[in-house]
Amino acid sequence: MDGTVVRRLGVVGAGTMGAGIAEVGVRRGIPTVLCDVAAPILQRARDRLQAALDRDVERGRLTRADAEAALQRLTVTVDLADLAACDLVVEAVPEDLALKRELFTRLDAVVPPPAILASNTSSLSITALAGATTHPQRVLGLHFFNPAPVMALVEVVPGRTTDPAVVARARQAVAALGKTPVEVQDTPGFIVNRIARPFYVEAVRLLAEQTAPVAVIDRIMRRAGGFRMGPFELLDLIGLDVNLAVTRSLYEATFHEPRFRPHPIQQRMVDAGLLGRKTGRGFYTYGEGAESGGGGEAGVPALPAAVERQAAAMRRIAVAGEGALAEAIVRAAEGAGLVVARGVPAEGPLDAVVDVEVAPAAKAAVMAAADRAGDPLRLTLALATSATAMAARSAAPHRVVGFATLPPWEARPLVEVLPALQSAPAAVEAALALLARLGKETALVRDGVAGVFPRIAAMLVNEALFALGEGVATAEAIDTAMRLGMNFPAGPLALADSVGPPLVLAVLDGLHADLGEDRYRAAPLLRRVVAAGRGVLEGAGRRPAPDAGPRL
Repeated sequence: MDGTVVRRLGVVGAGTMGAGIAEVGVRRGIPTVLCDVAAPILQRARDRLQAALDRDVERGRLTRADAEAALQRLTVTVDLADLAACDLVVEAVPEDLALKRELFTRLDAVVPPPAILASNTSSLSITALAGATTHPQRVLGLHFFNPAPVMALVEVVPGRTTDPAVVARARQAVAALGKTPVEVQDTPGFIVNRIARPFYVEAVRLLAEQTAPVAVIDRIMRRAGGFRMGPFELLDLIGLDVNLAVTRSLYEATFHEPRFRPHPIQQRMVDAGLLGRKTGRGFYTYGEGAESGGGGEAGVPALPAAVERQAAAMRRIAVAGEGALAEAIVRAAEGAGLVVARGVPAEGPLDAVVDVEVAPAAKAAVMAAADRAGDPLRLTLALATSATAMAARSAAPHRVVGFATLPPWEARPLVEVLPALQSAPAAVEAALALLARLGKETALVRDGVAGVFPRIAAMLVNEALFALGEGVATAEAIDTAMRLGMNFPAGPLALADSVGPPLVLAVLDGLHADLGEDRYRAAPLLRRVVAAGRGVLEGAGRRPAPDAGPRL
């Protein structure tokens, strides 16, 4: 390797991931050797590459000459010795530590230094793999994401003994392959598989708590959160068995950290063979005649005529609370032709009081003021406490309904509606009507602290801050990895700053108090950032990383 270009790439393992990495190489003009123990697997990999190139020719993305040249750059072999001339070899065999260690011992014997030996592992220790070689300084992780030809991210994972010069060369090699490298410590889950856990596991927990059905949770995450796919759609795409294996591996590797504990629903689905798209059924059903299937945008449920009439009849509301969310709701209400009071006036008439306070004590004061203002709807923001708890503080609990969203208001097409246990049906209809008047889609979910999107978002932010505080990666690497590796609309640390760290902390503390589980404890770095009155990227993410000695 000359420091800027990979002259010859080797890939071991011709499954989906290995074949995809080989495709990346030949498309970038790099001669590539693909090795596997079984000739039929190699032939299938070559056939898939041929088909992918043919499709690009048909679509005008490649000339026939370029496609044929790319195919000619691929060599398939069952002999590891054919990798000897490669300057970068990436293994992509199954996630079995013993299997990979045995392979690295053999590669170390046939591929001479200074060639780099890399593992595409998503969960195993690079340091443990390097220990199987006599040249551990040239071993590191290069974790590509599936499908490798499409996904831009590669996590670059030095082991404890990896030479920094090898890390620099590997980053250049990744760039030469047309990918974006992010460097991460050799820790369980690296960046993406660790920080993404709440996206899946918290969604399954919400399902188990009967907060909302699968399709509703997915719709909320797409429409309120801006995610390309909902968590259950993505679980079905990845495969429930694969996702459970990664979750369990992370849980075991962190000595049963509660934040990574799998849920029994995941195990039951796997036991039943409901693995997702590859088996035709997971959380959704796929194939001809299927009743449902993930991946499509569900239509917005039509509001009942009675609700639409209530929306048209709305005249005057009060907005109680300070901050960007309150200001945005005021602007939306005035834009909808409503008369808006700031704070709860002593005299009515009012159609609704929108309580945007977060702290329970401040919310109780709003409830008391609303009680003195007649009998308006009390629409209360349920981020740090439940709607049911706030209804218990009102003289008219049947008129209290919760809602859940995160700032910025303008970026959230959908708002969740959380009826309190005491809410009257007419009050729920009034809440739906008001939010429709304010230009929002709605989704009804069971009452609980933070609903669906704010709860999952807070947990993603929290895990990112745990990782940042532990020095797993820089703030820039964390956000880049989550955007490119998961197609998230924003990195979790940028999300924290757009929402506001104090609000994220309030959600987590509310969940911890409500559910009583250690998994909801806030990251120490989040508490420090809030105490300092700084943004995450300003207060924690941009500081120079200290020289802490050897990587662990």
